[in-house]
Amino acid sequence: MSLKSAKAEYAIQSIKTANVLSSPCTNPLQISSPKSKSNGKNTENSHLLDPNRFQYHVRHQCRSGTINLKQAQEYFHQLIQTKPIPLIDTFNHLFTSLSKLKCHHVVFSMYRKLNCREIKLDMYTLNILINCCCQMREINYGFGVFGEIMKRGFEPDLVTVSTLLRGLCLDGNVFTAVKVFDKMTEKRFQSNESICGILINGLCKIREIDFAIKLHRRMISEANMITYTVIIHALCKDGSVDEAIKMFFEMIGKGICPDVVVYGSLINGLCGSNRLKEAVDFFDEMVGRGISADLVTYNSLIRGFCQMGFWKEATRIFDRMLEQGISPDVVTFTILIDCLCKTGKVGKAREVFDLMIRQGKEPDLFTYNSLLSGLCLEGQLNDAEKLFKFIVDRGLQVNVFSYNVMIHGYCKSWKIDEAINLYQKMLRKGLKPNTITYNTLIAGLGEAGKVRTAKKLFHEMPTVGLSPILSTYIVMLNGLCKNGHIEEAMDLFTSLESSKYEPNVEVYSVLIEGMCRVGKLEEARKKFNEISENGLVPDVVTYNIMINGLCKKGMSIEADELLVQMEEKGCIPDSISFSTIIQGFLRENDINRAMQLLEKMRKRKFSPNQAVTSMLLHLVLVDARFHAALESLPSVLHERR
Repeated sequence: MSLKSAKAEYAIQSIKTANVLSSPCTNPLQISSPKSKSNGKNTENSHLLDPNRFQYHVRHQCRSGTINLKQAQEYFHQLIQTKPIPLIDTFNHLFTSLSKLKCHHVVFSMYRKLNCREIKLDMYTLNILINCCCQMREINYGFGVFGEIMKRGFEPDLVTVSTLLRGLCLDGNVFTAVKVFDKMTEKRFQSNESICGILINGLCKIREIDFAIKLHRRMISEANMITYTVIIHALCKDGSVDEAIKMFFEMIGKGICPDVVVYGSLINGLCGSNRLKEAVDFFDEMVGRGISADLVTYNSLIRGFCQMGFWKEATRIFDRMLEQGISPDVVTFTILIDCLCKTGKVGKAREVFDLMIRQGKEPDLFTYNSLLSGLCLEGQLNDAEKLFKFIVDRGLQVNVFSYNVMIHGYCKSWKIDEAINLYQKMLRKGLKPNTITYNTLIAGLGEAGKVRTAKKLFHEMPTVGLSPILSTYIVMLNGLCKNGHIEEAMDLFTSLESSKYEPNVEVYSVLIEGMCRVGKLEEARKKFNEISENGLVPDVVTYNIMINGLCKKGMSIEADELLVQMEEKGCIPDSISFSTIIQGFLRENDINRAMQLLEKMRKRKFSPNQAVTSMLLHLVLVDARFHAALESLPSVLHERR
C-alpha cells in the first residue's frame, strides 16, 4: 500500500478548510463540569492571597503534582471570578494537571467557560485541548480544535501535529495519520524524530511492519534510537528476527549505539525462535559494550532455555542474574519452577520456590500450579494435596487447571475415587470442567476398569456445554478395548466416523489392539488395511500392534513379512518390532529365523528386550548347540547379561 493511499477525508478537510468548533460557548462533547461546592472558604486559605500571589500559588501547586480534581475545580472557580481575569498561563497549568489526572472532560468544560468569558487562549491551551480529545478517542473534535487554531491565526507547531497523529494512531486510524502527515509534508511542514517515531510505532502495532520500514527509509534523516528500537521490537515480535538483525547492524552503521532495550528485543526474538546460541552471543556482546542486562533480558534468556528443557543452562543464567544484584520477579521464578518441574527436578524447583519466599516475592496461581503439576508428575501426591489445600486456604481462586492437575495426579496413582470426588467438588464450586478434565477422568476410569462410569462421563459432556473431541474418543475407545468391550468400541468408532472428526492413525491403532487382544485377528487385519484405503499411513506403533497380534496367534512368519512390507513403505522398524517377532519365532521353536532376525537387529545396533534375552539364555542352558550361535552376537546379547 502506498504511503499516500490511506483515506483521511475528514482529517484532510480539516487541514484544508480549517474547520472551527460550532460555537465558542458549546462543549462539543456535551459534558458539563461538576458544580464546585463552595462554602466561602477557598482552598489552601487562598482567600488571604492577593490575585498575583494566588496565581503563583495555583501554578506552584500544579507543578508540585499534588493537586487533585476537587482542588483544581475550586481554583478554577476562584480564578474566573478574579478581577482582572488572570493570564491564560495559570489556566494552562490547571489544564495540564487535570490532563495528567485523566480528567479530560473537565478540561473541556472549563475551556467552554473560558471561551464564554472571551479569555484569550494561546497555542498551549489549544494543544492541551487536542490532547484531551485524542485521549478520549474523539479525534474528530481534535481536528475541530485544529480548525480553531487556524481560525485564530496561530501556526500549528510540532506539538500540535504530533498530538493529532498520535491520536489518530490511538484511534486505530494509522493510515489516516500517514496521509495527514503526507499532506502536511506537501505544505513544507518540517517533521522531527518524534513524529517519525509516532507513525512507525503506530504501523508496527497494527503489524504493518513493511510499511513502517518504508516510512523509516523515507524519513531516514529523522530516524533515531526510538524508531530503530520500535521496528526491531516489532520485527522480533513478528518472528522476522533476521530482518531485525539487519536493522540492528544498519543502526550501528549510522553511529547509533544500541541500548539494553534493543538488545533485549533481539535476545527475546532469538529465544522465541529457539536460536539460543545467537541469543547468548548478543547477550555477551551487550555486556562487552558495558551495557548491563536488565530483568527483562534475563527473563527472555531463562524462558528461552526453559522452553527447550535446558534447565541447567537456565539455572546458570538465574544464578548469574543474582550475582549481578538483579532481583528476580514472580515471572522469573515461575518460569524456572515450571521448567524444573516439567523436567522432573521437583527438588530443585522446591529450592527455587523457597528462595522466592525468602526474597519476599508473592507466588501467584501460575507459580503454585507449576509446583503442583511437578509434585503430581513425580508421584508426590501427599505433598501435592497439602499444597492444594494451602493454595485454597490462602484465598487464591483455584482454577480448572489446578483441579485438572490434581485429578491427573489421583488417576496416575490409581486413586480414582479421590479423582471423582474432586471433580464433584469442582462442580459444586461452580467451576466448569473442560475437555482435559473429562479426558483425564475417562482415561483413569478406563485404566481402573470402571467402564460404566467412564461412559456416563463421556455422555455427560454435552450437558455442560462440551462435545467430545478426537482425543476424548481415543481415551474412551482405549478404555472399552482394554476392558474387552470390543463391540461397544466398534459402535463408538462408527459414531466417530459420522461425527465432524475423522479417525486418525491413533484411533485405528487403539481399535486394532483391542481386536487383537480379544482374538479378532481377521477384523484387526481389515481395519489395518482400511488405514491405507482412507489415505492414512500406519506408523511404527500401528505396525507393532499388528505384528504382536500375528505373533500371538502363532503367525510369526506373516509378522516377519509385515516387517519387510513396513520397511518397503518407508516406516522404519524399532527394537520392539524385532523383539516381538524374535520372541514369536522362539516360542514356535523356529530358531534359525530367530537368529537371522537377531543378526539384523545387531547390525542396526538394537538390543533385544528382556523377554527375548531370557528366552535366549534359557536356550543356551538347555542346548549347548546354541551357545556358539549366540557367541557370534556379543553386542546384542552379552551387554544384556
